[in-house]
Amino acid sequence: MELSVFDLSKHLGVAPNTIERWIRQGKLPVSKKGTNYRFQSNELSKWALRNNINLDLTDKETPEKIQESNIALSDAVQNGGVYCNIKGNDVNSVLKACLEKISEIPDDFKADLLERLIEREKALSTGIGKGIAIPHPREQLSYLKHPMISVCFLDQPVDYKALDNQPVSVLFFIFCPVLKLHLHLLSVLSFCLRDSRFTGFLKSNPDPIALIEKIKILQKANPI
Repeated sequence: MELSVFDLSKHLGVAPNTIERWIRQGKLPVSKKGTNYRFQSNELSKWALRNNINLDLTDKETPEKIQESNIALSDAVQNGGVYCNIKGNDVNSVLKACLEKISEIPDDFKADLLERLIEREKALSTGIGKGIAIPHPREQLSYLKHPMISVCFLDQPVDYKALDNQPVSVLFFIFCPVLKLHLHLLSVLSFCLRDSRFTGFLKSNPDPIALIEKIKILQKANPI
């Protein structure tokens, strides 16, 4: 099967100009027909395997093919990691610093993801109040093998244009390969963040083990 730049961008969940940038950098197996770039599916599959990237070359227009079971919030946090003392003095610099720390996002994909996160914040802040934000891109990240939530504690609170105008110090990044999982995790996380004891606990900058254990307790008491 042969794919165009636009086809590959849909399958990976990145912008077409990101694909073109990777071509210029020599990071993709590609051929050229006239003025158009073309990709062979077998070469792309080898590239994805070498780079530990999920690449599903089935028809992306048929969502019924996606049969994903829900994931526990604690497992998503374990997948995404917990990061402390993130530095930055505004929304953009904080987002950039956080992405640099998140090891589960492949390095080559971080510039594209940062652009998407900044675009999302310009449209409407994901600062939900109480010093918390839930950054996420509009499009799902098809290249991820697992859904994940990365929790980042900032070194200093920043003005995030949040709903209550309070500065933000904790960010819960939601990254998922499909929309169904994103909506599930957003729902469960929102439920937890309505618990004043949990949001108070977050202010203590808990270590990763304590945070995940706290989430497990909430899950057990209120299964969703």
